[in-house]
Amino acid sequence: MDLQLIRYASILLILSSFSPSISFCQEKGKEKQEVRVVNGSIPIPFVAVVNISTGESAMSDADGLVIIPFRNPMDTLVFRSMGYKQVIVKPGDMIGLFLLMDEMPINLDEVRITSNVVPDVGTNAGLVDAATLSSTAIKNGIPPGNMAELLQNTGQVLVQQSQQGGGSPVLRGFEANRVLLVVDGVRMNNAIYRSGHLQNSSTVDPNSIERIQVFMGPSSVRYGSDALGGVVHFQTRRPRFRSDNSESSFSSLFSTQFNSVNSSSILHGTAEAGGLRWGTVVSFSASKYGDLKMGSRRNHGNSDWGLVPFIATRIDGVDSLIANPNPEIQSPTGYSQKDFLHKLRFGIPGGAIETNIQYSKTSNISRFDKINDYSGDVLRWAEWYYGPQERLMTAISWEQYLGIPGSLHTTIAYQKINESRYKRRFGEAIKEAKLEEVDVISMSSIWKSSPFRGDGWKFEAGVDGQFNEVESKVKALTPEGFLITDPEWGVNLMTRYPNGGSSMTSLGAFTSAKRSSGLNIYHIGMRYSYASIDAVFNETPALALPFSEIHTSNGALTGSLVAEVPLGPTISTVSSLASGFRHPNIDDAAKVREKGGYVLIPNDSLKAEYLYSFDESVTWQPIEGFSITVSGFFSLWTDVISPVNAYLNGQSTLIIDGESAIIQKNKNMGTATIRGARFQFAAPIVHRMMFNTIVNFNKGSILTSGSPLAHIPPTFGRSSIEYKAKKWSLESFVLFSGMKKIQDYGPGSTDNPQETLVDGNPSWWTLNIESHLEFHDYLHAQIGISNILDMHYKSFSSAISSPGRSIYIALHATF
Repeated sequence: MDLQLIRYASILLILSSFSPSISFCQEKGKEKQEVRVVNGSIPIPFVAVVNISTGESAMSDADGLVIIPFRNPMDTLVFRSMGYKQVIVKPGDMIGLFLLMDEMPINLDEVRITSNVVPDVGTNAGLVDAATLSSTAIKNGIPPGNMAELLQNTGQVLVQQSQQGGGSPVLRGFEANRVLLVVDGVRMNNAIYRSGHLQNSSTVDPNSIERIQVFMGPSSVRYGSDALGGVVHFQTRRPRFRSDNSESSFSSLFSTQFNSVNSSSILHGTAEAGGLRWGTVVSFSASKYGDLKMGSRRNHGNSDWGLVPFIATRIDGVDSLIANPNPEIQSPTGYSQKDFLHKLRFGIPGGAIETNIQYSKTSNISRFDKINDYSGDVLRWAEWYYGPQERLMTAISWEQYLGIPGSLHTTIAYQKINESRYKRRFGEAIKEAKLEEVDVISMSSIWKSSPFRGDGWKFEAGVDGQFNEVESKVKALTPEGFLITDPEWGVNLMTRYPNGGSSMTSLGAFTSAKRSSGLNIYHIGMRYSYASIDAVFNETPALALPFSEIHTSNGALTGSLVAEVPLGPTISTVSSLASGFRHPNIDDAAKVREKGGYVLIPNDSLKAEYLYSFDESVTWQPIEGFSITVSGFFSLWTDVISPVNAYLNGQSTLIIDGESAIIQKNKNMGTATIRGARFQFAAPIVHRMMFNTIVNFNKGSILTSGSPLAHIPPTFGRSSIEYKAKKWSLESFVLFSGMKKIQDYGPGSTDNPQETLVDGNPSWWTLNIESHLEFHDYLHAQIGISNILDMHYKSFSSAISSPGRSIYIALHATF
């Protein structure tokens, strides 16, 4: 008998030792199985497992481990997690050591807008005070035109345009190098991002975007320098791991768009493939835009504003002006652009490695405000255009999950940017070509604590660095574009940036903590950043500076405090106190540029500027779908970098481009305040129909003089009514802007006062309608009419008139 018991025990021991894929624990006589939930080889925390029959549930931990609720032979299990496809385990199906979940395919479903930024908000799915303010086109993965239109249509981001091939987002009265652009976690801002108007956001292909996050207010703790007005984070499509039985290992998307207002056409294709531990995405877009037509209805009362009566051309080697057959067509404003994206992601034990290649190249893009610039009755420029702008980014990212210690996320990137400017005065034989080449190497590494600490705390810490090298050249060309080798022809030409080369280095480290206490959540964060600039000026007859080199360095310490405190079951509040900073870059310290009769020269003694901001937001949501949000902010801006009149070798003027210009240089000039508010209202009208409106207010002034700041937009916003059915949707919306009086424009030429009317920029509004139709699971269409009433207007500070009435259509097919 004892011998028989020993045999049975030995058999059980052998069976258990050869069954590593299943482990059991005893709880009141019930067997429970432990399984690790993964995507590829990456563990997935917070996976909810529910036994449909019994209602019992469990959740995976930081390592993806979950003890499955007791399961009878006829019970069904459901695994759910945000961002992943639901997995159903039917009666009789076996579960091994690992359970695979596939990422959910995501289209560009929203542009997230948030204020009161907390240190770790950039990677959270649920953003504090986030609002989905997108058009039907964006929600259904068919962006309307270029990136400028996409951001403008949110109603919370004003976009300045000097030409059709660009768009400079304005956040809380900050623009250009005071707004940080990020793509896939890599800073786009480089050493030559200027302070005026910046068009680089257009180099990101909206067709490859998966999500855009717009963070309002100083965000320097997480993102470092430049994030004074906020951050625009473009997140492109991410490769997905796919299990064999969940979906096809290959999928593709093709779309085509046409817009009547500029006869534009866009062709786009995306191909995706993946397996258990690998995934890849390839995307390509080809866009062509014709000359832009402005609106005809002139409610502002001026019959000539913005019209283009003449076009400069060259006939038989002679510059000539010819009549524009249709002065409402802004010629030349057309351009083309090509975009390419490739990502490859593969799983490693407990993590993943991803490569990222992005390339964008435009055609020549005419600077519309310059080619319509007159000196008296004489056209100043026969030609003024940007040469092909190229942006190459290569990056490799490593994400490693460490279990209870947390996870590590590291990215190393290289960017190469080529910019050029070509200009020739009307009637002259020399074309000036200024060429800029920027090489950027960057690194960031962020550690995140495990969400399963159990003590209510969450921590993050990270380091980052960036090195910029700038090469600036100038050439003399014939009108036909041939190089002039005679040195006498180029003696008065000046490079835009130091002709002996320049570089900028920045390093930073940050830490943040999040504490949950009941329903209250508190955040605290801190960052230290260091930056240095080195520049060499070789002697030139055109410009004699009192120094031949610039060597500067700056350090900055910033922080943030945030409290999320509900005042009841229907009212939530977010309060934040944050500081931001911006190190002066090469464009601030070492540029030579003429605009509007002023010439900016280098300054070797600039230091960092700071912003201290308080935000308060209150949201009332008594029922689902109905909400009212009121938020406001007050910011104190110190050591403001601003151009002021200056002298060079005892002279207050300098001959540049054949004309005398007043000399200015950037200096840290005093303190300013910016304040603003936002009102947002959403309410259901009837079943499937929603009403939304948002209004933004901003004011800014210099404390010492009381004069207004530049870049501050007038009141603007968006109101919409949208109806959603199962297979179609219809949205009618109004974009609007108040008047910007001329006395409220900032000093100098930054706000382009020469592009507006005598009393300022008139108020405007446009009525728009668009519909999304689903003909089949694999075929969608978008049809819309923009500016239905054909209003003529210019957005604040823009040089080009906005589009008139436009009919657009897009087809979107998946295979």
